[in-house]
Amino acid sequence: MVISKMEQGDIMKHSNSNKLLVLLFALIIFSALLPSGVKAVDSAAVRKHFSDPPRQYHSAPLWVWNDMLTDEQIVGTMRDLASQQVKQVFVHPRPGLMTPYLSKEWFRLWKVALEEAERLDMNVWIYDENSYPSGFAGGLVPEAMPESRGKGLSLNEVRTAPSPDDNIVAVFKITGDVYENITDKIRKGQTFDRGRYLVASIRLAPTGDWFGGKYYVDLLKPGVTEKFIEVTMEKYRRHIGEHFGKRVPGWFTDEPHLAPAGGLHWSDHLPKLFQERWGYSLIDHLPQLARPIGDYKRVRHNYYCLLLEQFIERWAKPCYEYCEKHNLEFTGHYWEHGWPGAGHGGDNMAMYAWHQRPAIDTLMNQYSENV
Repeated sequence: MVISKMEQGDIMKHSNSNKLLVLLFALIIFSALLPSGVKAVDSAAVRKHFSDPPRQYHSAPLWVWNDMLTDEQIVGTMRDLASQQVKQVFVHPRPGLMTPYLSKEWFRLWKVALEEAERLDMNVWIYDENSYPSGFAGGLVPEAMPESRGKGLSLNEVRTAPSPDDNIVAVFKITGDVYENITDKIRKGQTFDRGRYLVASIRLAPTGDWFGGKYYVDLLKPGVTEKFIEVTMEKYRRHIGEHFGKRVPGWFTDEPHLAPAGGLHWSDHLPKLFQERWGYSLIDHLPQLARPIGDYKRVRHNYYCLLLEQFIERWAKPCYEYCEKHNLEFTGHYWEHGWPGAGHGGDNMAMYAWHQRPAIDTLMNQYSENV
């Protein structure tokens, strides 16, 4: 559930007199900050908004669509929610959905929802994925762009030097504390005795039903976010764009991340970007990403900092700019469950700087999280 910007907090716990004092104090501050020419809001109006807020300040649950949907289901659910003073929803596709995602029928049902929202004075937000994590468009991005497949990097120690392989990024011969990059020698066919070798190899994002029979994508690969926006948001704009910024306030993104294949994130263009950004070779320093050797703290900092910068440039900013252009609010959240690990994304708060409305979904009944 998205948390509203209106904070009710402890005000509801105070006595009526304390309520009034807090309210008046807030009004004084608010009035002082108003630009010249803007009329201050009187206390009666503020009181009314607390007890009967406009729809944009109501709770907004994730409204699951996971069936062969009918007009009656949609209208009935919306009326039930409105009767309980729930005036906003996020249309959330989930496993079990039988209505084809982003099809003509999908958007026809969206129009049914928007017609009912008009009658009930409700908002209907876009949830940007067929389940989650955002970015693969229910399999449509991989289908249109097979090269978008996400990659990871594994570093494993072996006793026998490997043969040349396209999936091998680098091979290091370990002698004591020294890690010698022998990748070029391996590729030229040179053989080595048994010993200790660290092999950095590519792993591909797995295919699965969750991803529509496809796989999760590399959000740092140029063109992937643009393809996602094209096959998702542009379809919404063509079908219901007249409601953008009105009954459709914005779009919610859910847990886009940088670990599509597990392990360390890998993009084919990452070594070149790293060299340009930091002035030294990422390939030569791959062992430091897995082992506490040499100047490993600097290498890891530089690696994750680069991933964060690219995540902002390749994902957050294009989404934010699309919303700015089309009168939408970019909201939602990233993969914070693994904090303080940086594998899924370096800094969620830095990403939120490129959201018109930073938010999160409030997951209930998480008994396993020791909270």
